[in-house]
Amino acid sequence: MSMSSRVTPRLSALLLGILLLAGCASQPSEPQPEPVATPPAVDCATTKCVALTFDDGPGEYTNRLLDELSEQHTPATFFVLGKNVKKYPKTLKRMVDEGHQIGSHTFDHKDITKLTAEGIEHEVQWTDEAIEQAAGVKPQILRPPYGAHGAVYDRLIPYPLVLWDVDTLDWKHHDPQKTVRIALEEAKPGSIILMHDIHESSVKAVPQLVSKLHDAGYTLVTVDQLFAGTDFKPAKAYDHRFKTNP
Repeated sequence: MSMSSRVTPRLSALLLGILLLAGCASQPSEPQPEPVATPPAVDCATTKCVALTFDDGPGEYTNRLLDELSEQHTPATFFVLGKNVKKYPKTLKRMVDEGHQIGSHTFDHKDITKLTAEGIEHEVQWTDEAIEQAAGVKPQILRPPYGAHGAVYDRLIPYPLVLWDVDTLDWKHHDPQKTVRIALEEAKPGSIILMHDIHESSVKAVPQLVSKLHDAGYTLVTVDQLFAGTDFKPAKAYDHRFKTNP
């Protein structure tokens, strides 16, 4: 047998392998899934916008809430606790993947007005790290637990502080119909609605609430969209698009 007859099969196999690799490399990458709750392009200066916000999660009912929001193509803002992000990292990642906004609610839900400067720094930093580890993003807003804040404490927060002007009291009465009624009675253009995704009764209220807000002519947006085009500054507190909270 000649040398050429022995080499040819090897060369053929090598060339085939190269061609196969080239073919794989040239295949288009799989398309990334579109966020199911992509915030609509809207100018909240001229449109009736409200921001639906949820505190204290993620929790055992949050995935059910995400299912409901997905079904109604509704974006929301979640102010999460760092300690709960550690428990439910996949749920946090799902929030981000589906187009919702993530805000910090501190790590342990401590009243920042009772903490030292170092304590506040830790609560912010630990939560930022938990969120970034779970979903690869960092929050750009913070909601102080209990809404407790003040100028001397606000200066220590590197993000805008987002409060609310519509408190559904869902954590207190656990009545889905009452949650819907309060939200509809108190909402106005630019409102921030407070709810909690750690309560099953609150999650049950969402489908009807979203539907009725739409019927009333409201567009539901994230906090970032609500404040787009405004002077939205770190270390300042806001409870409504058109006013700050002293």
